[in-house]
Amino acid sequence: MKYKFMLNNLGDTEIDINVSFWSGAVKITSDELRVIRQPNLNEYKLEISHDRFQLLKTKRQLFGLDPIPKIILDSAEFDIAQSLHWYEYFLCCIPLILISGGAIGGIIGFMGTRLNLLLIRIKKYPTIIRIIIIFLICYLCLLVFKELSRDIATALRLLRSLFLKHL
Repeated sequence: MKYKFMLNNLGDTEIDINVSFWSGAVKITSDELRVIRQPNLNEYKLEISHDRFQLLKTKRQLFGLDPIPKIILDSAEFDIAQSLHWYEYFLCCIPLILISGGAIGGIIGFMGTRLNLLLIRIKKYPTIIRIIIIFLICYLCLLVFKELSRDIATALRLLRSLFLKHL
């Protein structure tokens, strides 16, 4: 996902922010400024001139579940996407209930939550359509978890019966 961030104090300089859906890795580029990645993974230096720099940091939201970070530029925080209300976060995090199912449920719930958080910010569709799609994603996560856990249990029973036959 690609987002644009404007630096108004530098004559409307544009910074491109690429965020990976799967890993959440952030890559920052700019056509007008030189961007220098710092040893700390979420810090960048923006070279404005030969002797002038600005420090830019990215900050994860919702314990890293939200794929869209906040930008901190010289101690001022900016949202690069719409900020969500508590009830929107609540709706999006429903798939996290699957964490109680172990690692497989946690992975499926994590991916469902990230997908919901991306979907809730798309203003192209009416709110009711987005909410219906979020509930469909939650239901799909539950079905995938149920089928996958049933298949794994069947495979383990098959392996156990094969192993006991040879003893």
